[in-house]
Amino acid sequence: MTRLSRYLFLAIVALPFDGAAQDQQRVPGEHLTPSGKIGIGLLLPDPSYWKVAEAAELAILEANDAGGYKQHDFELIIRTAEGFWGAGSKESVSLVYEDRVRAIIGSLDGRNGHLAEQVATKSHLTYMETFATEPTLSQAFVPWFMRVVPNDDQQAAVILDQIQKEGGGKTGILSVESYDTRYAIKSLTKAVTQKTGMAPVLIPLDTSHTRQQRVFGQIISNELDHLIIPYYAANMSDLIQSLGTQKPGLKIYGTLHFKMGMESRESGSEAFEGIYLIGLHAARESKFPDCRSAYLYDAVNLVINAIQHVGTDRTSITNYLSESTFYKGLSGTISFDELGNRKSVPSLLRIENGSLHVLNHP
Repeated sequence: MTRLSRYLFLAIVALPFDGAAQDQQRVPGEHLTPSGKIGIGLLLPDPSYWKVAEAAELAILEANDAGGYKQHDFELIIRTAEGFWGAGSKESVSLVYEDRVRAIIGSLDGRNGHLAEQVATKSHLTYMETFATEPTLSQAFVPWFMRVVPNDDQQAAVILDQIQKEGGGKTGILSVESYDTRYAIKSLTKAVTQKTGMAPVLIPLDTSHTRQQRVFGQIISNELDHLIIPYYAANMSDLIQSLGTQKPGLKIYGTLHFKMGMESRESGSEAFEGIYLIGLHAARESKFPDCRSAYLYDAVNLVINAIQHVGTDRTSITNYLSESTFYKGLSGTISFDELGNRKSVPSLLRIENGSLHVLNHP
């Protein structure tokens, strides 16, 4: 039984469908973009993320060089969620009804991800997220949502396993007031409390200040054994290097968004010696300098692969993605649970002698 058929209020759309039989002769005109191509939508936060979009463009180029699908090229249609609140919803609607895309891929924060998810649900269109990790995106149990990045709960579990391997002890979390970080802190706080029996110490960081003497003092005075950082901010490398000098026994952990922030600022690994990270190993990211691009590249290829197998009908694409396993991802093997979360355990890395080393092998 597919995820779609379990969505009881819309059970009618889950009737058996033979994509190959329906689409043997040609791609229906209503399945094509105005330019006569097979569209895949991409939602970005704003135009400054065009560099990340190059990974999606590469996946499209490779698919077209290989022949496209039924004599039609694929086309990446990019829209941004910048501007007034709700812009992500408006641009999602445009992708669905003006551009007639077969699926939407997002590289958005959690708030804009929810807006795109709502549009996808109403239009019965796959929405695949490659950045937002907050768990509530997948808790609505809608079959059209999928996520190729590990959610906050999955990341917290891996980090807490490592903390226990390191002997446990007192744990702190650096916090800032942002939507995505609040959800990450909720997941981490719950995991720390359940695993250690002790609530973590929350230490707020004021990102408007370049010097973090107050934060440094709080970390030292609380006599922490472990420090988790669920985001990246300017001058983070200075704080971590100072902690490494003054408190060398402190174990520091960065979430996936921390690693993505490091990469977007082109911060060298040498400045983060000894830190644990959720992310992809450099060898798997060989096509790209950052894991955000690798996840985006995988998402586009997932949709292309689904179309190659079942055609351009949106329902068939969703069902195929929900029930199949993709073995060719730069980020590893990809499959989804019934909520649309990625099944595989996130990789935990450590920076040793300036290089990334994998500590687990999911």
